Amino acid sequence: MNALGLMRFAAFLCLLSAAGQLLLKKRKMENYNLFLLFILIGTILLQFYAMVSGEARLNPLLISFHTTLFYIFCPVLYYALYVVSMPGRGFPVRFYLFFIPAIISFFFDIFILIQDYEFKLIFISNFFDGLNPIPVLIFRVLATGVIVQILVYAAWLIILLIPALKTEGEKSIIYATFLFSLLSAGSSMLAVPGYIYGNTVYIMYCGVSTSVCIIILYLTGVRNPDFLQLITQNVKRGIYARSLLADLDVDRIMERLNTLMCSDRIWDNDKLTLGETAGLLNISQHQLSQLLNERLNMNFNTYVNYFRIEEAKKLLVDSPDKTVLFIAYEVGFNSKSSFYESFTRIAGISPLEFRKKNLSQNK
Repeated sequence: MNALGLMRFAAFLCLLSAAGQLLLKKRKMENYNLFLLFILIGTILLQFYAMVSGEARLNPLLISFHTTLFYIFCPVLYYALYVVSMPGRGFPVRFYLFFIPAIISFFFDIFILIQDYEFKLIFISNFFDGLNPIPVLIFRVLATGVIVQILVYAAWLIILLIPALKTEGEKSIIYATFLFSLLSAGSSMLAVPGYIYGNTVYIMYCGVSTSVCIIILYLTGVRNPDFLQLITQNVKRGIYARSLLADLDVDRIMERLNTLMCSDRIWDNDKLTLGETAGLLNISQHQLSQLLNERLNMNFNTYVNYFRIEEAKKLLVDSPDKTVLFIAYEVGFNSKSSFYESFTRIAGISPLEFRKKNLSQNK
């Protein structure tokens, strides 16, 4: 199989893997994220094929939005390795900043797209011939910036995984991820001379090495279907090892917190705060917030309201003479609207519907 055939084959594997994520019966956010990642990589490989084979010279539209796809790839990878590894955290504010280069590249690609066909042909010819009119120079800068961004992300992933080496458990998956990150970074660097000078040989090297990485990843996934999940778990372990909880007896704190909620019923205080609860546990409020996020996938308010809603369920059925508003205040809510909102979100139905349903069943 020659270089062009290898790139087409790897692109096909990416698109096949993307389709496989959508065929799963119980799809999670991770699956949609992987779908997008595989689509992006597959499309980029096909664009490499068009550049190396010379088809892009004849039809510049084949590499439309090339740098934009690259720039989008990095934030999507960030989401896969950080947000998915820490469910319940939501998106960090800085996550949205990572789309700024993609937006800049998108407007440049739109500018190229709306030009006439002759302009596009001249543009692509200048790129491959090493000429540098302003549009081509901008393209070279944007493309080179993509490689720098990918290298930063690869380094970031390795940094995240290093603390996981100090924890107990299987290390082979971490070493494999290290190796894959290094190979990905190396293959990306090969494209730099290709973008700077329009040299398709270096772009071919990048496409081939990327294809090899994709094929290895695919075969590893076939042999070990949990490979990607294991990477996520190890990233989580690495983050956890670097967290504010590293020196705490988390299990003991969770037992104490459960006692405070179930036995001492501190949740019925409508003025209960994160800081006050953390003080009872002799930890900081930041540590308690992280503990709830990492162990229970919820924030402090949701955690407290869960106990309040459980008590409200009992009162709604056992005390039919009490009004919903009375029960809301009794379990620690300070308004009827907040009680209705929390109850409906946690229980799935409104308080009145819950009471009506359960009272009819008890008759």
